Amino acid sequence: MTASIRATDGVSEGSSPLLRLAGVTLAFGGVRALDGASFAVAPGEIHTLLGENGAGKSTLVKVMAGVLRPDAGRVFWENVELDHLDISVARRLGIRIIYQRLSTVAHLSVAENLALGREPTRFGIILRQRERRDAAAALERLGVSLDLDRQAGALSVAERQLIEIGRALQGHLRVLVMDEPTASLGEREVERLFGVIRSLRTGGIAVIFISHKLAEVMTISDRVTVLRDGRTIDTVSARATSSSRLVEMMVGRAIAQGFQEERGSPGTEVVLEARDLWTESVLRGVSFALYRGEILGVYGLMGSGRTELARALFGADRLAAGQVLVDGRIVAPGSPAEAKHLGMGLVPEERPQSVFDELSVRENISSASGDLIAPAGIIRGGKERRLASRIVDSLGVRTTTIEAPLRSLSGGNQQKVVLGKWLMREARILIMDDPTAGVDVGAKLEIYRLIRRQTRDGASVLMSSSELPELLAIANRILVLHQGRSVGILCGEAMTQRNVLHLAVRGVAAGGAAD
Repeated sequence: MTASIRATDGVSEGSSPLLRLAGVTLAFGGVRALDGASFAVAPGEIHTLLGENGAGKSTLVKVMAGVLRPDAGRVFWENVELDHLDISVARRLGIRIIYQRLSTVAHLSVAENLALGREPTRFGIILRQRERRDAAAALERLGVSLDLDRQAGALSVAERQLIEIGRALQGHLRVLVMDEPTASLGEREVERLFGVIRSLRTGGIAVIFISHKLAEVMTISDRVTVLRDGRTIDTVSARATSSSRLVEMMVGRAIAQGFQEERGSPGTEVVLEARDLWTESVLRGVSFALYRGEILGVYGLMGSGRTELARALFGADRLAAGQVLVDGRIVAPGSPAEAKHLGMGLVPEERPQSVFDELSVRENISSASGDLIAPAGIIRGGKERRLASRIVDSLGVRTTTIEAPLRSLSGGNQQKVVLGKWLMREARILIMDDPTAGVDVGAKLEIYRLIRRQTRDGASVLMSSSELPELLAIANRILVLHQGRSVGILCGEAMTQRNVLHLAVRGVAAGGAAD
């Protein structure tokens, strides 16, 4: 039977599906990750998979890519049922997937990463000149300029994400699956990516887009399929629905999308101050003050220095010049260990930099508190379990037991564990680099409330984000970075999207709005 596709942007009336999954079920250890899920995408369609963390999106995508074989269900390609779908069959059909966790190799160059797994060879020897030409062509297609000889380990997360996309665009491509591709991109980079996605649609390529950013979903999608608890709730036209309706389908109830709690009133005591900070690579004279009980947002476009600032303050990157003061005293955190003992905590841009997938929730929460639970070098197991259990309960971490491996938790709950390891230490200065990237809307609101609760208890938060509406909702002030410089701090009525973007893009204030 041929299933028809409703007409939306880029999809013709009556178009037949290119890839269709029907009644797919898959269980892990008795827990159903997919429970009769169905999905179909047509050639030249941008189709978003939407759902909370743990809804089954990633599992369904792995079935499409042949990584996982379902326990039940049927898979069709151009209306012909496939006997089986493994990785080799998926690649031959032209199905490509870009996973949320990046697979770039740090010690290889940009050109080598773009060719990874498909290096051009002759008699077993890699043809480097052809490799560079192919890499340059892939980047040109993306509209991206990167040094082909630069090591991937020296690139930002956003730049490595673009390498992943460029790699997928090479070769035979019919279906491109993109799992949270914009999680670490700024607004201008997202616009550029959307241009590439739309050009793929024009070329007849089906794009399956996964994102928790509803504004992006509404902008880029032709249709949206919502998953909840492993089941397909509905497939709707993006043009004919609303973001509030999508949220209601995702969570099974209507919830407020905005962060409704009032901003707290910070104190007048400066707890952290940066004076003219420089690094060898990006920062060029960044200065600011963070007050007790304040949430100071940090915003800037890709390459502005958001991540570099967080790492430098925490001692993970070396400062070339400038001073860092804690409680009015000049300090020089030369390592994360020193920063930790100064009462600082870092929630990094990439979760794997802060936690260990194979270790338990308990071990991850206590990983920064060795001096508290093992003062004589011997872990006091009872104390560790009590403290970890208290943190899990306080943060509302959804886990069956504190001994469960971290990888068994959803992304939002893993992020709570990252925050929890610093709460165990009672860190009073929290540096958070894009803490809600890749987290669903419900978990985001929970994390916002946790951050606000910490500031009410006297902690101070420096929080960068690639989502400007997030900062406008939660921050007391916003520090704007432009090409490694601090170009303004906005607060009160001046803290608007227009003013922030004007500073971020041009590096100068609109009408003198910045401090």
